[in-house]
Amino acid sequence: MVRIAYVINYIVKNGPSSVVLNLINNLDRSEYDISLIALFEGNDAEAVSALWNNGVTVYECSTLSRMKCLLGQSREFSDIVEKGRFDILHTHGIIPDILSSRLRTSAKRITTIHNNMYEDYLDSYGYAKSRIFIALHLAALKKLDECVCCSKSVYDVMKRHLPNASFICNGIEPVQAHSVITRAEVGVPENARIFLYAGVLNSRKNIVWLIEEFVRYHESDEYLLVLGIGEKEAECKAKADDHVRMLGFQTDPIAYMNISDVYVSASKSEGFSISVLEALSRGLGLFLSDIPSHREVVEMGQAVYLGETFSPDDFEIKLNALRQRKTNMAAIKAFQEMNLSAKEMTKQYERAYL
Repeated sequence: MVRIAYVINYIVKNGPSSVVLNLINNLDRSEYDISLIALFEGNDAEAVSALWNNGVTVYECSTLSRMKCLLGQSREFSDIVEKGRFDILHTHGIIPDILSSRLRTSAKRITTIHNNMYEDYLDSYGYAKSRIFIALHLAALKKLDECVCCSKSVYDVMKRHLPNASFICNGIEPVQAHSVITRAEVGVPENARIFLYAGVLNSRKNIVWLIEEFVRYHESDEYLLVLGIGEKEAECKAKADDHVRMLGFQTDPIAYMNISDVYVSASKSEGFSISVLEALSRGLGLFLSDIPSHREVVEMGQAVYLGETFSPDDFEIKLNALRQRKTNMAAIKAFQEMNLSAKEMTKQYERAYL
């Protein structure tokens, strides 16, 4: 029996945390004794309860903060690892990676890199701070046994800096809505074509530009649903016209995917977007910015028309191309299930663990 501990900032049902939960749900329990260490407060109580009911030991640290961890004041974490006698530590994120790199342990240490830090940190922290965080993170990653990038596009960047890099594409469980939303409820005609964005409204997601372009080029039967909140919310509302629905934060975005036709994102940087995978699992076509991770997904589906990628110069051209071709909902769902499922991702991680 292999004793494995996953280490994340906190337990939620989105982003990197959802990748961890999908891995846990699909590991062979006859082979693995599983623990999950959450470093900070903010855990989803329902997710924690489900983990315990699924036979996972959950450690919720109560004395740590990001600053304490960076300063080496992380005794609670070190004690958990020492007492747990784990064979493998699988970390997710800069703070977990730094803590793992400092440990004196016989456990094999693996991490998943969930972003292109050269883009993500720069956009999040500015030039000076991003240089510091990149240097700290790279120094930690080089001390680990294996650094698994969440996509080939991230691997293509990181392999130039890390001799211990590989890649396994993110995958997800089949997603289901917990509620039913109708087009009438969001004020959209039944015969309309609905584009959907779900995520944070910030500069990295480039949401203001997306709304401007959609307003400029949409046809009379096309509508955009925007789910999320963030620093750019007021600006988004100012740019929207009567074909854009600003719906705020929603706890059940899949219900809105179920009434949509195309998932759209103009993001400037992504590791391997979980929202895009969720959209594929519901059979939505894709209309995505031409960044490496978006391009990677669309190119993976060459046998199935998934949609289009656009640049700032050809938004209208690519939107017309999307209008002229038909996406096949059943074929898109089958593509996701075969190529980007949690089961397939877990099989590849199990090979890495062995």
